[in-house]
Amino acid sequence: MAASMPLLRYAQALQMVGGPEVIASLLPVLLKTLDDDTVQLDGALADGDLGRAAVVLHGLKGVLPMFCAPDMAQSVVQLEALCKSAFMVEALSAWPALRANMLLLREEVRVIIEKGA
Repeated sequence: MAASMPLLRYAQALQMVGGPEVIASLLPVLLKTLDDDTVQLDGALADGDLGRAAVVLHGLKGVLPMFCAPDMAQSVVQLEALCKSAFMVEALSAWPALRANMLLLREEVRVIIEKGA
């Protein structure tokens, strides 16, 4: 995924969940989810707990498609599948790119919240 492309798809979110007021109420929840899930995934993968990682990724899989680029949502699906299949090496290899995108998305969401969009 190109780093210059925004990960947050605001227009997509508007279509999926409602008007700007709804989005404004959901963005802080998305921000907290990204913060919490990044920490949980870091810990689960560091501990080799692919089951716990899969549970966290499953939750993200339900949330991210509303807000982010399809490539990022697909990365979540792929990493969840790796974790469920107990492919440790592959999961650990896939996590850094997804983690970086989660942090970029987090920053985009934080900027939008600060601007009061």
